[in-house]
Amino acid sequence: MKTKQPTQGVVYFAVDAWPYLESAVISAFALRQVSPQLPIIIFSNIKRTELQEQLSEFNIALKPIVIPEKERLSNVMVSRVIKTSLHTFTVFDETLYLDADILPIKPIDEIWSFFNHGNIALVPDPVPKMVDCVDCSEYISSEERDYTLKTCAADLIQFNSGLILWKNTPDAQTLFETWQKEWRKFKQQDQLALSRAIQETKNQIVHLPYAYNYPVSWLTKIFSIEQMEQMEQIVPDLTELNDIKMIHCYHSFTLEEQVFNKAARKLMPDATEKAVRCLQSSSEREFDMY
Repeated sequence: MKTKQPTQGVVYFAVDAWPYLESAVISAFALRQVSPQLPIIIFSNIKRTELQEQLSEFNIALKPIVIPEKERLSNVMVSRVIKTSLHTFTVFDETLYLDADILPIKPIDEIWSFFNHGNIALVPDPVPKMVDCVDCSEYISSEERDYTLKTCAADLIQFNSGLILWKNTPDAQTLFETWQKEWRKFKQQDQLALSRAIQETKNQIVHLPYAYNYPVSWLTKIFSIEQMEQMEQIVPDLTELNDIKMIHCYHSFTLEEQVFNKAARKLMPDATEKAVRCLQSSSEREFDMY
């Protein structure tokens, strides 16, 4: 009997803010260029009928999601409510989630081969040790910091939640359910909650290479936002990219300094031009949401 091949696809989320949808569309077009056959779905609560129709011509689906009113009333970051329940949105047997500010620059088709080693795969965070992470961020509350270090060993590897590769299996479902439970304890740091969920469920995590989730700041080892005003400062020589497949620009850079857009225009100009043409017909001036 012939075995049915698992369905595979990539999902993005763009919630509440037009720049997130803009970045997701540009990223999707870049991905379409380097890996033409991959199904791509962008989930968003931003209503853009014309954009939806145009994206479908490139086999990119823009699907609506509705944010429950109770989540808005609970004063939480809605995107993290969604992120910790990714498994409830996917229609694929094997799914790759990408943050909207990740820029594919080379084919990523080999990423599915990592399922030979396990059902869930992640890239270690740029600050990989748990103790260093909780100590270096001013955005982590002391309560969550203390609780996390009681739950997780100081030398535990922290994974970046901007890229998640998983197979639709019971252990993956359990991890997501535990992740949301842990996140709701503080409703702040989704990544620390993910570390606690991994620790609690004892899931085996396949370590993906940094090439699949490469911090843009590592290209020149520049970490100051003030120093990143010009794209030439970030990628002065394209030979630095080597085998990097996807660059992560991070939300703070995306919205404040437009680093993602600058990177996209320089590294993936054709894909970015196509994306911009689609986006121009649907602008921020009419901000409708589902």
